[in-house]
Amino acid sequence: MNESSRQRLLDDAEVYALHATTEAERRDIETERLRVDETARAQFDVLVGEIHETLALAAAADAAPAPERLRQRVLDQVAVSDQEPTVHKLPPNVTPLHRHRRERSKAWRYSMVSAAAAVVVAVGGVVVVSQTMGNDAQPSQADQIVAAPDSRQVTAEFPGGGSATVAYSLSQNAVVVDLDGVPQPPPGRVYQMWFVDGSPRSAGVVTEDQLTSEDGTVVDGLGSSTNFAFSLEPAGGSAQPTEVLTMLTLGA
Repeated sequence: MNESSRQRLLDDAEVYALHATTEAERRDIETERLRVDETARAQFDVLVGEIHETLALAAAADAAPAPERLRQRVLDQVAVSDQEPTVHKLPPNVTPLHRHRRERSKAWRYSMVSAAAAVVVAVGGVVVVSQTMGNDAQPSQADQIVAAPDSRQVTAEFPGGGSATVAYSLSQNAVVVDLDGVPQPPPGRVYQMWFVDGSPRSAGVVTEDQLTSEDGTVVDGLGSSTNFAFSLEPAGGSAQPTEVLTMLTLGA
């Protein structure tokens, strides 16, 4: 499989999910899906699934409004993704097939973008904005981890209130940590994160910004860890955990 076949299939995921193709084009896309390798096929299926999920959420009567900055982020991504990519020069009376598909789906795109922009999708416990409305835009590292085919998530309660959610991907070798309602540590103390694969490895101290941020914190170096832990340590952190607060089991 060459890279152009893979990219062509991923470019067609949106119009396929929106049923914005002819029957013949739909069969062509399904045939192409069977020709590509397993990784590309999984990526295509994830994109189609996310689009269907976004449509369902947008149609939900009780959908909650997203913060204005997240809504604007979706609208900005749509504007970027609608810029026509560079193609090889063709005779003036010939239009590439992908452009026909793009034009047919454009009406669908803008009819649902306002609703989609108002929906916050919680994937793996980390609040992110669906990337399916603009898959030509470069996703952040956190988005790539959450959207990876092997991504999983676990959540645990924090002593004293709040919760910690960890989304993780072996293929990305990283985790996304989201702390929700976790109280400030006592004066002179800090929360410290740990990868546990036999002996604990420090994953860093939780900073003030990370504790209060609405965005997830990316931590690289997952490796073969089977657990992810939080401890309470003296300011500056410790070489080994001294007071473990909670531990999350990372399954296969």
